[in-house]
Amino acid sequence: MRRQAVGLMGLLLLLAACGGTAGSQGAGPASPSASGSTRGPTAVPSPTGVNIDGCVTEETGKVFEYTRDGNTTLGVIMGKGSAGVVVSYERRGKVCDWLPLADRLVDAGHRVLLFKRNNMVEPEEDTVAMAERLRKEGVTKVFLVGGSMGGRLSALAAGALTFPVAGVVSVSGVVQPEDVAGLKAPFLQVGGDQDGLAPLDMVQAAHDAAVKSADRRLVTLPSRDHASQLFTGDQGSKVLDTVMAFIKKYRD
Repeated sequence: MRRQAVGLMGLLLLLAACGGTAGSQGAGPASPSASGSTRGPTAVPSPTGVNIDGCVTEETGKVFEYTRDGNTTLGVIMGKGSAGVVVSYERRGKVCDWLPLADRLVDAGHRVLLFKRNNMVEPEEDTVAMAERLRKEGVTKVFLVGGSMGGRLSALAAGALTFPVAGVVSVSGVVQPEDVAGLKAPFLQVGGDQDGLAPLDMVQAAHDAAVKSADRRLVTLPSRDHASQLFTGDQGSKVLDTVMAFIKKYRD
């Protein structure tokens, strides 16, 4: 019994020396401050006021409300210019994931509309409504860009709009051949050659079906990344450059 008590006391002393207590995990090292003292990591404050997913505020652009079928959500229009891009994100994505592309587009003189999907009942209607909103804002050339299911929604919306779109871009899109069989607008597909969610045979079938497109292109890069993950992966710069070059060609 005495040996057990001594052993327990030694364990407690050892934990105390390491800064922990029995049954706990020690905290990471504190960061030195400018004065030489130590403190824990500084928390990033959440944005106040109207914001979308914590990454888009009224400083980012013109935030608006959008209502369909009794459901209200938010969107934002960034930048200026006569050419505009509507972005539809992937199923498990969010507006924030597409800011790398949106920022590039704004810097190049485009307007960009990012929005939170309203609901999953005919979601392409949201993309249609966003394209119509850009037209009312004075945009004369509208591009539809989307990732994964957002790529398919962009293709479906292009066929439902009453005005022709300047181009459709599908990033790792799950576009079906029938979605683009009647598409006349230029059509770009970009994806990774090892993407299990948007396999090569799927995107190739969509490419082959888009025979009426003014310019159909299929660009595959060595990557497993899917949709917006491509922007921050190893092929990020190539993907962004490819999309930007396509939009620039049909904007001018």
